[in-house]
Amino acid sequence: MPGPLFSIILPTYNRAGMLPGALSTVERQTFQDYEVLIVDDGSSDDTREAVKPWTRDPRFKYKRLDKNIGNMACRNLALEMARGTWITNIDSDDFWLLDRLRAFADYFQARPQAGFVFSNGYLHRFGRLIGLAFDPGRPIREGKVPGHYAVGEEFLPYLTTNLAIPRALYEKYGHYRKDMVILDNELYARMLADGVEVGVIRKPLAVRRIHGGQVTHKWIEEYPEAVEALIAGGASPEILASEKRKLALQVAGYLWRDLRPRQARAFLLKELGAQARSRGLYWSTFLPRPFLALAKALREWALRLRHARFWARSEERAVYRLIDPLIAAERRPPQR
Repeated sequence: MPGPLFSIILPTYNRAGMLPGALSTVERQTFQDYEVLIVDDGSSDDTREAVKPWTRDPRFKYKRLDKNIGNMACRNLALEMARGTWITNIDSDDFWLLDRLRAFADYFQARPQAGFVFSNGYLHRFGRLIGLAFDPGRPIREGKVPGHYAVGEEFLPYLTTNLAIPRALYEKYGHYRKDMVILDNELYARMLADGVEVGVIRKPLAVRRIHGGQVTHKWIEEYPEAVEALIAGGASPEILASEKRKLALQVAGYLWRDLRPRQARAFLLKELGAQARSRGLYWSTFLPRPFLALAKALREWALRLRHARFWARSEERAVYRLIDPLIAAERRPPQR
């Protein structure tokens, strides 16, 4: 019996409150040829109960693990279960717009040679939409690209929630490395290095939520994994050195903005050595922490004001109408 066009992978851990919102936006897709593979990574909350209403639909499959094994291992388990032609992902704290699968299906029909396809998406923070994953007019190279393009957002500004890859490519290149705790781009770098073609859908089709509980805030832990991905992508020594410098500055910048200037300075010295002192970022880590805290508060205030709902465009208002009830439901106590 042939499988569906899409296998949707959804790993989750202790997000019983957020998970129903993600599942609701999958269930309501205008394109319905899919299966959903939910892998519960040993949650200790009410995830099992939260999933029950959806598993009445045989397309929604739920596998609960007795212990936590990590995000990449959960994705690998889902890949073993998958029957779809294309593998796509949604994180348990994100949302899809309701035409997301239809837009991908149409793209695949028009560009069957593409094997690494990602769309644009909205970013949601502070209770509002704060922009897009990338400017729709931004030049992005499609087709065959170097493997190191999979690392960072400099070349390919993709997010896992916005990505789809044929299942046949996972069978060819293997699954995610279990020792990769945070990043999944080592596998993608190997794919691109071998000639898998990139395709881009510039329309925003998902909503990526940014909040304090995300594993992706472990910036220092990400760094060696990103370097491993650069190596897996076949980066030359010159490109590897250049990209490592960029990554180091990016990580230090995250730490600085997170009010950890000493940690940022130590990281720069460790990774860049004496070259760190030629960077303005290095010297900015000596600014008093109260000054940095004030600057951070002002940046947040400006962001909130700039993206206040009063200024929302018609397409953004439509997104709010979709996600606001789902977020409000998270704040209500569960029904017993």
